[in-house]
Amino acid sequence: MIKKINILILLAVMLTLFQGRGFTQFYGRINYVIDTPTAYTLEKGMYNFTFLAYDRGGVELKAFMGLHDNFYLGASFDIQSAIGKEEPEPHAPGVIAKIKFTDGLERFPISVAIGYDSFYIGQEGKTYNNENKLNRMIYGPYIVVTKPIYLLDEEQHLHFGFRVPLQPYYVPEDSSYFVSFDIPIGNSVIFKAEGDRIYHDLSRREEWMLNVGLKYSYLNRIGVEFDLLMQKKSRSNRVLRIEYNDEF
Repeated sequence: MIKKINILILLAVMLTLFQGRGFTQFYGRINYVIDTPTAYTLEKGMYNFTFLAYDRGGVELKAFMGLHDNFYLGASFDIQSAIGKEEPEPHAPGVIAKIKFTDGLERFPISVAIGYDSFYIGQEGKTYNNENKLNRMIYGPYIVVTKPIYLLDEEQHLHFGFRVPLQPYYVPEDSSYFVSFDIPIGNSVIFKAEGDRIYHDLSRREEWMLNVGLKYSYLNRIGVEFDLLMQKKSRSNRVLRIEYNDEF
């Protein structure tokens, strides 16, 4: 029942934002869906700052810059309980990076990239390290493929990838697949959806994630996004993301 109410709220916000689409420009290709990456990168000289608020007052800050049209580098910093009465619990900062190898052929455009980043938004996406209490975020490499799809004179994107957690611990059985897509609505709104934490072990299907989100972009510079992260038999995680894009 709670999940249905959350989805209805998200749809209501989507309709509200859709009314203001005439005041903005086209959104551009995105670097992340919700909790999963795409194969796209920033152009050289562009940069991105992201503020993300998740369950129980958690905050994640990300900043990265395009050093080449096919490569960006940055850092991520996460603080659990940064907002609220509980004692803040900072985690060790982490490096984020992505290299795009190809955009495919003109007749068959398909982008392929590898990267290194933090996984899994929210408190449940942290793993404890007895040797270093600050090093709790899951980090690791990934490979992702993005295919643009053209329907109704608009460009949508389908993404598929695989990632392996390495830090603070390497746990091979926690390697997982993800699949996602983003759909533009008008000139300023993007609807997003993804399946995350899809493990080889089918007995762990209750741990799979279904995430949906809505992003509103103003002049392709400022983005405001509302996401719902849903897992079977668990309470939905509501996420607010604010980002700023610009160039030197």
